[in-house]
Amino acid sequence: MFRKLLVPPLLLALVLFAPVACRNNSKNASVSGSSQGTTPMPGTTGGESGSPGGQSGSPGGESPGVCPSKATKKFAKTRFVGDAGLAFGAFHRWIYKPYKAGTFKSGADGRKKAIVKAAAAGAFSVNRLNAARKMVNADPTLCGALKKPLDSLWNSLSGLTGKLKSGNADPSEIGSIGGAIDSFRQQAGKNGADIKDKNPPNF
Repeated sequence: MFRKLLVPPLLLALVLFAPVACRNNSKNASVSGSSQGTTPMPGTTGGESGSPGGQSGSPGGESPGVCPSKATKKFAKTRFVGDAGLAFGAFHRWIYKPYKAGTFKSGADGRKKAIVKAAAAGAFSVNRLNAARKMVNADPTLCGALKKPLDSLWNSLSGLTGKLKSGNADPSEIGSIGGAIDSFRQQAGKNGADIKDKNPPNF
């Protein structure tokens, strides 16, 4: 009789507590699984900067001032020679020769007109030298040998042109730039770029 009375309460307890235990086990399992699923995998932290193909890790385009490893423009050397020849031709015809003749000296005949033409020729030369710089930057050989001296020459000629426009040019500066052009021409020739003066337009 006692056994018959004891069995029903035991069955009742199993029925009441079994679902609770199952729910607790299921919740623990889901929490454990979710925590494992959010654990970052090695090599994936850091976003783009940590990945080999990310933006911060890629070299990007070549920065200004860096010579290319291969030619980036067609016939860069030929075009460079042509542009430099026009720039040097204009400089010698309208700036250097009048300087050597003393036309820029105070009181010289035709001084004002010569200075106006020299300023126009200087602007033309600066423009053509800038085009020549782009060609030098497109050729690995020319860039490595001529980029720095050409940039320096362009800066000097730009400064002289500004002074010619304002009428404050120092004649001795013209002689200095003429010497720099001769030196650059020799250096270019050693690197396979023979620059000859080309007839400039009339100013």
